[in-house]
Amino acid sequence: MLAKEQIINSKEVNELEEKKWPIFSAKEVIIGNPEAQIAVCTLWSPREHFIKKYLGDLMNKIAVVGNLYSIFGIGILVRNCIANPNIQKLIVSGTELGAALTTLKRLSAIDSSLAAIFFLECCHLKRFLEQVEIFYLKPQEIADFICSSSSAVSIRQSSFEPLIIPLPEPKAKVFPAAQSGHLIRVETIKEGYLALLKEIRFFGHITGQDSEGHRRQELWELNMVITDQDPLDFVSVPHPEYDIPYIKKYCEDFWDGTEPSDLAYRYGHIIKFGFGNQMEAVVKAFKDKAETFRTVISLWNPRVDGGSITADDPPCLTLIHPRIIGQYLHQWAYIRTNDMFGGWPLNAMALRYFQYQLLECLKIELKRPELKLGELGVTSGSAHIYERDWMRIDAFLADQKPEKFHPDSKGNFEIRVEDGEIVVKHFSPAGDKLLQIFRGNNAEKLSKEMALFISDIGNALYIGRELKKAEIILNGGVR
Repeated sequence: MLAKEQIINSKEVNELEEKKWPIFSAKEVIIGNPEAQIAVCTLWSPREHFIKKYLGDLMNKIAVVGNLYSIFGIGILVRNCIANPNIQKLIVSGTELGAALTTLKRLSAIDSSLAAIFFLECCHLKRFLEQVEIFYLKPQEIADFICSSSSAVSIRQSSFEPLIIPLPEPKAKVFPAAQSGHLIRVETIKEGYLALLKEIRFFGHITGQDSEGHRRQELWELNMVITDQDPLDFVSVPHPEYDIPYIKKYCEDFWDGTEPSDLAYRYGHIIKFGFGNQMEAVVKAFKDKAETFRTVISLWNPRVDGGSITADDPPCLTLIHPRIIGQYLHQWAYIRTNDMFGGWPLNAMALRYFQYQLLECLKIELKRPELKLGELGVTSGSAHIYERDWMRIDAFLADQKPEKFHPDSKGNFEIRVEDGEIVVKHFSPAGDKLLQIFRGNNAEKLSKEMALFISDIGNALYIGRELKKAEIILNGGVR
């Protein structure tokens, strides 16, 4: 057992000790009786509904009920438990979507690399495991377990002292940028993930605390365009905790509408069953007119009193709009609020898989086997990363290799000095077609004429350098 004085005796610890328990993420849990010996973790199952359905009037025998959405939440769970020595039993139940449950079961190994994920030391995990016994139960078993427990409410002095482990203080340096309308265009979700995290960390503004006490770094209206993601390549999808089989199943459930019934976010289920089968309506609309604009799929519920605005858990993904243009099925989606570190890659892949499955369906229903998979656009209204993840994101970005070069979506340029002038040939993105030719003897003038036909900033900077070199050569200088 660790003595209290063995831990850092700092001003921050003293301030935390003065706070009312639970010390951390108090707005994200439901408090019962803080003197009770039992805590309940409902994983991804909504805690309010879980209490109503399974716990009934037992809250006087339960210290706290909370969710565990990610492995990083384990660090909060451990801190709150060891800050309250009364807690001696942790019941884990509910529906799991990621790797948090598996990781929780690995704590007994007391591995230093695992502890580091939670910004803890091995001694902190050891204290937690000495104090708290974990029970993995089915929801239907919890009431009997609590009622049969001989010490549901503490009647003796705990042998442990409260142990307060502060969370590390994340930092953010923000550079000026546009207030809205940010655009990132990439080939794959993996490239997009790296690009958006950089964009938010450098240019995202810092919000005030939300309803659950979190600050975020945010870009408003971030538009991501993904051009060439293989819809069946689940292996390449980056995610801080979800493995490949889970990502694949999430995508399949999204398309089939078969997400678990006790989840707050059941996007596929809403699409197929929430307001009638919207997929059938979309296919019919395409059959009536292939290039229709009416194929809008809505997940926002206007029927309830006040609409989804007043709902407890309104969907984050609110709209999907597939569109056939020529031989391509493009798709755009709007996500009103988006955790870009923990949620974006999973939902981006689910949307790409959804787009692919719709394409395969339309090839048959429209008798158009020539249809191809187009681009996926995802607009995140609030594209944010939580303060708790900033340090982990910085470490992730530091480990990444330099980005590879991609052709500009508006084409590429060949710059030469010929017959006493600068000649710039503008080719298609694939390089197989000459689109136009620019001629002149002034780099600045040429750059202004060409600017409309350049979309990539890196490409623009490179072309500017090459034009200046060409001008120097034209004027008798040495390249």
